[in-house]
Amino acid sequence: MKKVATLVAVFLVSALPAFAHHGWGGNEDKLSDVTGTVTTGVSLAGPHATMKIKDAQGHIWDVTMAPPNRTQQAGVTEKLIPVGSTVMVHGHRNKSQNTYEIKVTKLTFNGKLYDVYPGMD
Repeated sequence: MKKVATLVAVFLVSALPAFAHHGWGGNEDKLSDVTGTVTTGVSLAGPHATMKIKDAQGHIWDVTMAPPNRTQQAGVTEKLIPVGSTVMVHGHRNKSQNTYEIKVTKLTFNGKLYDVYPGMD
């Protein structure tokens, strides 16, 4: 019985990083582009940089970028993109077509491409 308990404990501890960090499993494999107006600026708080954009159909998209350090290394900062600006994001949208969320690998603002996940596509 002690061996079973030890194996369960090892499994649970090894699984913690997977539970603590959400993966890409809920997102499509194919890449999508979404263009929209920034409604909530870039935030570098939390495990990933985020912002919100509104597309031409009026849908508000949750935009998830790389972790803050990687996003900043790509040149995206909290002050870079003002609310009201137009951006194009490129990445993997949520598998549910009723959920407007996209995990971005690249972002274009003012004609400049920011590669927040180099080599991801």
